[in-house]
Amino acid sequence: MPRTDQEFHNLMQKVVAGSAEAAQELFRDYGPYLLHAIRRRLSEQIRSKFDSMDFAQDVWASFFAEVPEKRSFDSPEKLVAFLTKLARNKVLDAVRQRLKTDKHDVRKEQSLDDSTRFDKDRLDDGQPTPSQVLMTQEEWAEFLRKQPLVYRRIFILLREGKTQYEIAEELDIHLKTVNRIVCRAASRASS
Repeated sequence: MPRTDQEFHNLMQKVVAGSAEAAQELFRDYGPYLLHAIRRRLSEQIRSKFDSMDFAQDVWASFFAEVPEKRSFDSPEKLVAFLTKLARNKVLDAVRQRLKTDKHDVRKEQSLDDSTRFDKDRLDDGQPTPSQVLMTQEEWAEFLRKQPLVYRRIFILLREGKTQYEIAEELDIHLKTVNRIVCRAASRASS
């Protein structure tokens, strides 16, 4: 922290003028006070969800988002008090969200290690394995190879997410033709 009020006023004038070096000095000198204020307010229940530095960055972002000329601090203590209050409000908002709402209530979370509803060794992420993806790609290539050219283009466009109507317009063919080709391929795949 600057030793004299004059040093503090000079630093704040440089910050208001937009000096990056002054902002760095401000972070360096007042960051520890800010982190202390955050860590003091951060409850044990949500420490696993948030990092103190996230809150500190959020406070600094709010501090610098405001027009610097609007904020004037007579002393370093008033700046620390302001940053501390800002940090307290941000932490309280997070605590309210994580402890007071049903959607994000951390007290309702349950570790899978302690769960009897799931066999943690058998949990699957629902994603195909790399070999399944490769096999699917090979099957797709084989399927396309057996199709006439127009059919190939229809199936490729379908796989890209286009609707049957969009495909009919793009290929300048009738919608019923696209529908018939797709239905025929689907019935062959299911049998």
